Amino acid sequence: MIIDVPDFESQNALAELPAGRYMIIESLYALERLPSCQVILSEIVTAGESRTVGADLQILFSDGSSLFRDFAVAPDGGWRDSYGAKADTLADLLPPEVASFKLINRLGTVVEHDGRGHLIAVGDEEANNGT
Repeated sequence: MIIDVPDFESQNALAELPAGRYMIIESLYALERLPSCQVILSEIVTAGESRTVGADLQILFSDGSSLFRDFAVAPDGGWRDSYGAKADTLADLLPPEVASFKLINRLGTVVEHDGRGHLIAVGDEEANNGT
């Protein structure tokens, strides 16, 4: 949804989000016993309500393989993953192994969504003034 992965088809589309201002929050997680195994969670959060409305999950395994899924809030308020599975919460759709990972770093970027599937980074000054 946020990250464009070649040949990855999802039932979720960024264009489904309403136009407006969002925060993209990127969180990096790793296993203490195996730091080369990492999880990157990218969330789309509404600027006004601080509510997560979409997310991408990348799991990078120590052997070089990876897993990618994306998630979006469904029209009924529940969550839907890239394959169409539904649940009441995002946590219910995440692989259970993710719970054993520890947060390493978190960064945020303010973006404007044009309503057609494009995210445009907002400059620091404009983001800080809320204009």
